[in-house]
Amino acid sequence: MRDLILYLSVGMGSAVGGMARYAVARNLVGRVWHGLPLATWFVNFAGSALFGALLARHAQRPMADVTYLALTTGILGGFTTYSTFNAELLRQLQAGRIGDAVLYAVATGSTCLAGAALAYVVCSRP
Repeated sequence: MRDLILYLSVGMGSAVGGMARYAVARNLVGRVWHGLPLATWFVNFAGSALFGALLARHAQRPMADVTYLALTTGILGGFTTYSTFNAELLRQLQAGRIGDAVLYAVATGSTCLAGAALAYVVCSRP
């Protein structure tokens, strides 16, 4: 029964995260900044920062498994999208937009890691 509850918490969280990602994508559809598709970058950056904050909170005051899994694997897993990032990157490469692809890959990787690290540090303070 415990496993079923964990699976359901992840599944319901994924639905919430996926719907939130869809809402962001609809509002930022077609918006590009220097070759960077903003919707995908935004959800990955925001999700990374939120995950960093949750990791810090969980390290200080551990959450119940069901809560932690629903928030991280569920909501944030459904919200962020590595597969869309890869598809957009591949489309840029196929179109010969090498500079845009490099900028997108470096910007996404560095800002997402920085966002997660900064959120972890800020949220780790007592």
